[in-house]
Amino acid sequence: MLISCSSYGQLDSIQLIPEVDILDTRNSLFWSLRDWDYISTEKIQELQPLDAADIIQKFAGTSIKSYGGLGGLKTVSVHGLGTNHSAIVVDGQSLVNSQSGQVNLGQLSGDNLTSVETSSGRQKLHTIPVSAQIAGNSIVLNTFENSFSKSGFQLRSSFKYGSYNHQSAYVGLKYTNANWLFSGMGTFRRADGNYDYSVQNGFQTLEGKRHNNDFLNYSFGGTIGRQGERTRFRAGYRQSETDQGLPGAVLLYNQTQNERLRTGNKTAFADFYYRNDPWIIRAYANGRHNNVRYADPDYLNAAGELIVDYLNRSISGGVVVQFYPMWDKLHFYGGVEQVVSDLHVSDTTFALPVRFHNYGILGVEYFVKKFILKAHISEQYVSERNNNGVNAQDRFRINPYASIEYDDDRKWKHMLWYRNSFRMPSFNELYYNNIGNNNLVPEDAHQLNYGLVLTAYNRTKFNARLRSNVYINFIENKIIAIPTKNLFVWSMQNIGKARVYGFETMLNLEAKFNKGWKMSIDANYSYQRSLDYTGKDSPTYKHQIAYIPLHTANFDVSVYYKKTGLRISNYFTSLRYSLNENVEQNEVEAFLITDLSIFHRFVVKEKHAISVQFLVKNVFDQSYAYIRSFVMPGRNYLISLSYAFN
Repeated sequence: MLISCSSYGQLDSIQLIPEVDILDTRNSLFWSLRDWDYISTEKIQELQPLDAADIIQKFAGTSIKSYGGLGGLKTVSVHGLGTNHSAIVVDGQSLVNSQSGQVNLGQLSGDNLTSVETSSGRQKLHTIPVSAQIAGNSIVLNTFENSFSKSGFQLRSSFKYGSYNHQSAYVGLKYTNANWLFSGMGTFRRADGNYDYSVQNGFQTLEGKRHNNDFLNYSFGGTIGRQGERTRFRAGYRQSETDQGLPGAVLLYNQTQNERLRTGNKTAFADFYYRNDPWIIRAYANGRHNNVRYADPDYLNAAGELIVDYLNRSISGGVVVQFYPMWDKLHFYGGVEQVVSDLHVSDTTFALPVRFHNYGILGVEYFVKKFILKAHISEQYVSERNNNGVNAQDRFRINPYASIEYDDDRKWKHMLWYRNSFRMPSFNELYYNNIGNNNLVPEDAHQLNYGLVLTAYNRTKFNARLRSNVYINFIENKIIAIPTKNLFVWSMQNIGKARVYGFETMLNLEAKFNKGWKMSIDANYSYQRSLDYTGKDSPTYKHQIAYIPLHTANFDVSVYYKKTGLRISNYFTSLRYSLNENVEQNEVEAFLITDLSIFHRFVVKEKHAISVQFLVKNVFDQSYAYIRSFVMPGRNYLISLSYAFN
C-alpha cells in the first residue's frame, strides 16, 4: 500500500479522429431485409425507365394503368386500393393535386431518380410529410439534385433516341461540400407517338396507326442547401410544361380525335431538419401551381370548339418530430400538416371550391428483446367551401394503426400490422360538370397484413432472399373512375363495399462467379382478388372490380461480365374486366411483355464514366392494352448514352 505506482492513459486533450464515409450499396432490385420495397440507382440505370411508372410497376402488389405509352396518363394502384390512396413523395415533399386526386406518373422523369421505395405497412420514414405517413400507401422518390454529399462537383447527363421519334435529354449539375449544396437540372422529352397497332374487334382484326399521340415536355429546377453539425436546410424550385395529344379509345374505326391537353406545374419547396439527441425535428413547406388547358376543336356547340382552363393551387406545411428518451427501447413520433387548395375554372358554370385539409399523427414504438411493437393514431379534418354552388360536407376521421414484428437477427422476420386509412373525393369527382357526383362519400379502407422475410442464404458469392405478404383489405364507399370518351371524360361512382384478398411473394438471387462474371434474378408474383360486396342483389356482387388484374408478375434476369451486362425483363398482367360486371364482353386480354437490353460502362480517368445501352421493348411485338381500347406500342427500340462526372 505504501509503494506508489504510475499509470498512463490517453492525452488530456481533444483528439481529432478522421471521419469515414460509409457508402450504402444495395445491388438487389428488391432489398428484402427492408420492411418495404426498394430499387437502387444501379437497377434504375439498367431499366432505363421512360418515367417513374416504368420503375413502380416492378414492385409486387402494384397495378399500373397506362393509356398509351410515352406521355400518356399513368397511375398506380397498390394492393387493390385506388390511386388516391397512394401518396407520392419526391425529395421529402408530397405531390398534391386536389383537382384529380392523383399524380400522373408519366410526367415524372426517371432520368434523375436515385432510388424509389414503397411502403404499405410499417412506416419507418417518420420524417416524410404526415399526409404520406398516414396514407394507405406511400411511394418515395429521391433525385440526384437534392441529396447532400462531400463529392465536390458532380455531373449527370443522358441522351436517348428511340422509335416514334422519341428524343429525351437530361443534365444535372451539383456542387456539394461539408456545408453547402448547389444544384440545377433540366430535362427535355418529345415523341411523335404514331405507332402501328392491331386490335381485335369482334371477329375482325382492326389495324391502324395511332394519331394525335404526340408528346412534348420540358422541366427545369434548382436547389440550394446548407447543413451543419445538427441542422440541414434546403430550398428549391421546379417547373415543368407539357403539350400532348389525347388519342382517345380505338373504337368504331374512329381516327378523328383531335383533343389537346397542356399542363404546367410549378413548385417551390423548403425544409429544415434538426437533430440533437434525443430529438429529431423536420419542418417542411411547399406551394404548387398546376394549370391545365383542355381543347376539343370538334366539340358540337355553337362555338364549334371547347377550350377550358383549370388552375389548381395548393399550399402545404407541417412539422414532424421524433423523440428517443430511451434510444434503444422507446421511440415517440408525431406531427401535424395543413394543406389549403383551391380550383379556378374558366367555365363560369363550374364550381369554385376551396379545401382546408388538416392531418395529425401521434405514435409510439417500443423495442423489447426480439420484438418491435408500434402503434399510432392519426386524424384528418376536411373543411370545404364552394364559391359557386353547394358545399361538400365537412369530414373528420380518426384512424388507428398497430403492428408487431419479430426478428431473430438471423434468417426470419415476421410482421403483422393493421391500418385504417381514409381519403376524400377529389374536386373533379365532386364537382366536374360532365362527371362530378355530389353524392360521393369518402373512402374508408381497413388493411390487415402478415409479412415474412427469409434470408435463406447470405454469403460473399451467393445471396438468396425471399419476402411474402398475405393481406386483406376492407373498403367502404369505394370510388372508381371509368374512362368514357377519352382521357379527360370519365364516369365516377361509389360501388359501396369492396374486399381485397391478396398474396405476394418476392425472390432475389445474386451469384458471383470467377473471372468477372455475376448474375442476379429478381422475381415477384401478386394475386389480388378485388371483389364488389355492395349488395347481394347487385348484378356485380362478388365480381372482380374493373381493371384490377387477378395475377401480375415480374421476372428479370441480369448477367454481367465485368462492365458489360445483359438484362431480360418480363412483365405479366392477367385478364381484367373493363367494367365491374365480369362478363365476356367486358374482358381485357392478358399480356406478357418482354424487354431486352445490352449495356456497357466505360471508366475514363477514374472520375469520368460513360454508359451505352441498347434496349428493345416488347421484343415479341405483342398487341396489348392496360385499359380497354387504349392500345400500347408494339416492338420498339431505344438507344441511351449517359455520362457522369464525380
